[in-house]
Amino acid sequence: MGVTLQAISKANGYLTDAGSGWTLEPRPGDQDTAALLTAVVERQQRATDPAKVNSHRLTTVSVMAKVPSGTDEYQATLDDLVTDVEAALDSRESARNYPPGIQVPVYVGMEPLMPEKAGAGWVGVLLTYQSNIPKK
Repeated sequence: MGVTLQAISKANGYLTDAGSGWTLEPRPGDQDTAALLTAVVERQQRATDPAKVNSHRLTTVSVMAKVPSGTDEYQATLDDLVTDVEAALDSRESARNYPPGIQVPVYVGMEPLMPEKAGAGWVGVLLTYQSNIPKK
């Protein structure tokens, strides 16, 4: 997912530059950065596909993204951010970034992440995806 999400930039035809904030290890100080993008494993559970019960785990991944935004553009920026993450992860090209045996992540849902203060200067989103990942 990292290779795919890092490509989100206006130079690559996306609406935001969220990919510039890619990290595998978000830290509390990241709240002050201009952009933040990460994917973390939320949970694993028994695969629901009978053919994969013994060989895979259904893995839920949370993609968290934050980009700068003024108070007058919160909703438009939020929409752009969601559009960018979905477009990146839903493209046929991104399927090549996953090793054999790992299912391309499937969209589950989205929640906006709004700052506590209206003047914080950013807007964020939490998108949830699921994928069947082989057991080791």
